[in-house]
Amino acid sequence: MEDESLAAEAVGMAAMDLGHIVCGTARTEKEAVAIAGRERPDVALMDVRLAGGDGIEAARRLRANYGIRSIFLSGYANHAIMARITETYPLGVVNKPYSLAQLKLALDLAARRLHGPRG
Repeated sequence: MEDESLAAEAVGMAAMDLGHIVCGTARTEKEAVAIAGRERPDVALMDVRLAGGDGIEAARRLRANYGIRSIFLSGYANHAIMARITETYPLGVVNKPYSLAQLKLALDLAARRLHGPRG
């Protein structure tokens, strides 16, 4: 979930390069909820800001409606935003600009939290 299409494409490609399946991209909260309802992903990569909306609220809705938790990708790390993110029980927060290694670590930790250690 990313409001900038080039950034969304880059995140999706990075996730696929790391061996993950990307079930869709969304620019708005409405699109995010629709994709999540249809595809039921394990995790959402969520920007704090979405086109015309709020990624934190979108993450709250995904968790409440479908039990889908989020990893936040954000360039906004002030106290108020971090407090709101924390209320969604995120699987992680990756600060922008991020490296492929940071994204991999966040996705690996999320997988372990959701599915336990893989042997």
